[in-house]
Amino acid sequence: MYVTSSGDRHGDRTPIDPYPTDPWRNESLWPVRFGQLTNIGKRQHYALGQWFRKRYSNIITNKYDSKKVYVRSTNVDRTLMSAEVNLAGMYPPMGKEVWNDHLNWQPIPIHTRPEHDDEVLAMKRKCAQYDIAKNNFINSRAYEDHLSKYEGLMDYLTQHTLRKIKDFEDINDIYNILFIENLYNLTLPKWTHSVFPDKLKEPACYSFSIATATPVMARLLAGPLLKAIVNNMLNKMSEQPDALTMSIYSGHDFTIANILSALGLFDGNCPSYTSTIIFELLNEDSTPDYYVRISYRNTTDIVEPFILNIPNCGKMCPIQRFIQVFDNLISVDWESDCQVQYNNNLIIYFFIMIHIFIFILYLQDNYCDVIKQEKRNELLRNRRIATDETETCLCPDLEQNVDVNNVEKPQLLL
Repeated sequence: MYVTSSGDRHGDRTPIDPYPTDPWRNESLWPVRFGQLTNIGKRQHYALGQWFRKRYSNIITNKYDSKKVYVRSTNVDRTLMSAEVNLAGMYPPMGKEVWNDHLNWQPIPIHTRPEHDDEVLAMKRKCAQYDIAKNNFINSRAYEDHLSKYEGLMDYLTQHTLRKIKDFEDINDIYNILFIENLYNLTLPKWTHSVFPDKLKEPACYSFSIATATPVMARLLAGPLLKAIVNNMLNKMSEQPDALTMSIYSGHDFTIANILSALGLFDGNCPSYTSTIIFELLNEDSTPDYYVRISYRNTTDIVEPFILNIPNCGKMCPIQRFIQVFDNLISVDWESDCQVQYNNNLIIYFFIMIHIFIFILYLQDNYCDVIKQEKRNELLRNRRIATDETETCLCPDLEQNVDVNNVEKPQLLL
């Protein structure tokens, strides 16, 4: 084995946002604040870290090496804390690494980015093309027909939770809350008995397949992480000095499901706490052949993961074949692909119409000038005619022969 990359979900947590009528919505009833990692979750990831140490002792050293191991987490408390305790299990300080005799722990760097700026792991960075593709999907006949099967269930949940339940994600939110409360042996309201868990589980888990439902959606959402994983494998094969031996990604059920779904490996079951998907680059001795193997463990129990049958490739997939099969995902150029693309013909048509419109305005403006000038000219002609007639009629009697002596003289009035 040359290199491994793993993505795992955080450990046990408290509910994030209880519904309005939830009898357990008072935060003081829980061991930690809402949405935070519990002590159970810490122990789960500590055990997972120990399992990683044992399983990959042949490729990672006992001492932490920043050039060989890379850890990244979403920028959320429970995933960051899960990564921390995971690393505590993987790398207890040894020899010169011991810095406190009373503390069997050492700090290991965990990289993260704000969720709104993270297209790789949080998968929440704004992407215009993804929004268009998702909107098209959720407005498709197939999606609407599937969702309509649960109208009665959604109305029932809305009535009893006093929260508007309108889609699969909303159903999953309620299912998650009830799942956690049931896990903590809390008494659930009577209205839940007819729907939890059986009637809620299928639509709740189906919600995890929506985000990567189409090839475009899968490329833009899961592509960046898969591309990073495959690029590191290629770096290792070409013996690049910065090639990592192990990369660990601490995420959410959403992260795990998106990767599985994009690869055609999602089985319809919700990812559990500490669920882990593992990518391994394998090499047969004395041959130049490299293979990709994907394993998945969907339980909190520390057991061997199941080796998955990669679509169109098998359980041991030659890496070049893997790249070929999943080229749609791995070849993603996220920055460029997310830009809204316009049809060149439409752009040309648009500019032609703009020029025609401007030309029409120009003609109209010139025509108005001509009409105005004609009116001014006509007005001037009319004025000249009127002036000439007035001058001709000022003394009409002067053209006649008048006898001045016969003109009656005015008489004085006495």
